[in-house]
Amino acid sequence: MLSREEKKRQTRKSLMDAALGLVGNGDNFSSISLREVAKNAGVVPTSFYRHFTDMEELGLNVVDDLGMLLRKLMRNTRQSGGYAESLTRSSIEVYTDFVCQHRNYFYFMCQCRTGGTLALRSAIRNEFKYFANELASDIRALPVMTEIDSQDLDMVSQLLVEFVFESTIDLLDLVDTSPTYQKEFIEQMVKKLRLIWLGAGKWRS
Repeated sequence: MLSREEKKRQTRKSLMDAALGLVGNGDNFSSISLREVAKNAGVVPTSFYRHFTDMEELGLNVVDDLGMLLRKLMRNTRQSGGYAESLTRSSIEVYTDFVCQHRNYFYFMCQCRTGGTLALRSAIRNEFKYFANELASDIRALPVMTEIDSQDLDMVSQLLVEFVFESTIDLLDLVDTSPTYQKEFIEQMVKKLRLIWLGAGKWRS
């Protein structure tokens, strides 16, 4: 039998999953009502307010949950060791698998990065900063980065994070068009990121 706290967590997750499911089916998050979310989660609208004050707060929780989960996953991958090229490939493979398994999260992120409320856009920008800061910390010791100063390393990390995210919409839209698309996407991303690494190794302010 579930405890009261476990039931609360379960209902909270059901509400978030319901909102993400609507986004994944083509709805725009900004136009989804909390009544639709409650209905799809199988709860009454008043239950929604026990977990979130409004749809914006639900969206902020989605951003937080995805950010923490993905940052932990990617950091564990990077800290497994290796050179820039091997880390690039393993990171892209892990990221690509994660995106394909959690598509609705990324449809939501792509929508809200440009079309969400100011609070949602700010939260997503902050997640990008967290990703970039952790990436900079992890790649600082790589041979290709030893001659680059901290400010430029931060810039390179921001560029890498933003580039990968901007490419995510292609993966979401095209992964089902061909059984080989995911593999082709990974190969293209590795090549493109190698170019960024090569440029970073030569860059001096």
